[in-house]
Parts: sequence; structure tokens; C-alpha cells
Amino acid sequence: NESQQLSQRNAIACNQNTMAADSSSQQQHKRRRPDGRQSGGSLRPLAAEVSTLHRADGSASLSSGSTAVLAAVYGPAAPRNPSRERTDGAVITVVFRHSASASDVSSGSASSAAYGAAEREVERFLADAIAATVRTEAYPRTAIEVVVQVIKSDGSAIGTALNAAALALMDAGVEMVGLPIATTCLVLPDGQDDKNDVNGGVSNGGRSSSTYEICLDPCAEEESPGEGATVVIVTNNNSAGGDGGNGILSSMSFGTLSLESYLACVEGSARASKAVLAFLRLAVEQKVTREAQTLWSS
Repeated sequence: NESQQLSQRNAIACNQNTMAADSSSQQQHKRRRPDGRQSGGSLRPLAAEVSTLHRADGSASLSSGSTAVLAAVYGPAAPRNPSRERTDGAVITVVFRHSASASDVSSGSASSAAYGAAEREVERFLADAIAATVRTEAYPRTAIEVVVQVIKSDGSAIGTALNAAALALMDAGVEMVGLPIATTCLVLPDGQDDKNDVNGGVSNGGRSSSTYEICLDPCAEEESPGEGATVVIVTNNNSAGGDGGNGILSSMSFGTLSLESYLACVEGSARASKAVLAFLRLAVEQKVTREAQTLWSS
């Protein structure tokens, strides 16, 4: 009898372990993202090229996964329309373009690259973020035009566009008090009740009042309509700040999200911006090194 009871207990324990393993496997499969990333806090691979256009004062191409953006900076120069000049500083304008050939890979809609927002809205958002970091008072009676072309959109197009513009501004040598680094966050509903970090639900006293999952740098498949809310957060990064992040410059949200999920997005964007900033700095350093080698070799 004792041996039978022992074998039954072992069988029950084995079944429980199997169920736990299956549950863990399903949970990992659920958290696996469409492009193969294992966690919501990971970014897609970045690639950049500086000084890609010869006629522009500064230019850069930036890719985040399959999303590719080309940015060009013209100026500071005298404005074409004298009535638009300002005596106290430069006027910054942004042109945002995305054609049908740059439509999202999964949706095939060109407008979905901007989450349905009008181009004027995106241009105003980008211009405000750039103007907050450029020393406009150093360039009175001038205009700085930033042209952004989305070559291919596979999610996070607006955030990639702003980061490409920041890289092009550095290439143009425009004086800046910081760098506007954009991070795209996708807030998805999550039925789990366990405590998580930035990638999972937020619990209150062990009980989750509203659970959600945050995915940084989402791809187009994750940004499909009805899946959740998307927020683009721009942080001010400058070398004078000790931790690299000096607050939020602006944000643009699409969909409904709670205050706690927004604060979690802010925390995640602060971490992600450090990695993006390090990459942009490396891209500029490599460009300067190549130019120096070319200069001294000649």
C-alpha cells in the first residue's frame, strides 16, 4: 500500500511538473515577438550611414530592422521667404514624406506608417522636438529645413524618422543643447497577474488592477490596428546629464492607455534612448575618423 501511494504521489508530481513546463513554454511562446525578439524590451538592429547626400548640408540614412529612413538638412541659410525670418533665432521646418512604395510591409497602407495621422501633424511633432534641442538663437534670420523620407516602413517609422533627423543635424554641424531621441512603445493588454518589469504587467499589492505588456520598437505586424495603443516618446539626451536622460521633450500617442502604462513607457524609453544615443555617437565618430584619415593621407 505504501509503495502504491508513493508511486501515485510521484505520478501526480510528474503531471504537475509537466503542466508547469507546458505553461512556461506557452508563456515564452506568447512573449516571442513576430520578428524573433525574445522580450518586449529589446530593440531591432540599427544601421546608419552619414553624409549620404552631397548637395545637403547634412544627411543620414538610418535603419531599424526593416524600417529605413533618409534625412537631409538644408541650412542654416537665408529663408526663401523673407517674411518668415526671425530676428531672435532660426526658423525650423520639417518635411515628412512617405510614399506608397514605403508602405508598411504587413498592412500595405502608406498612411499606417504615421498611424493614420496627417503629414502636417507629424511634421509639427518632429519640428517641435528638434526646435527644443537646437540652439536657434545662434542662427538669427536663418532657416533650417529638415526633409525626412521614409524609404521602407516596417513599424516605428516616426521614431526612426526623428532619430535619422538628429543624426543628419549632427552631420550638418548644427549647434544643439541635446539630442532628441525617439522611442516607440506599444502597449498591449496582458492577462497575466504576475509581477513583471517593463515588459509585463504592473501589480498593486500583489493584485493587478490593469495588466499590460509593453513592446519597444514594434514592427508593423505588432502595430496592426486594434492590437493596442502606440506612444512615441522623445527624450532629451545631452552629455551634461549624468545619466544621459534629461526628461521628456514631447510625446505622441495613438489609442487609449492608462497613466501607469504611460509612465512605464517613459521608463522604458529612458533606457532605450541610451542605447540609441550610443549608436548615433558611434556612427558620427566613425565618419569623423574616416574623414581624418582621408585628410592626412592626402
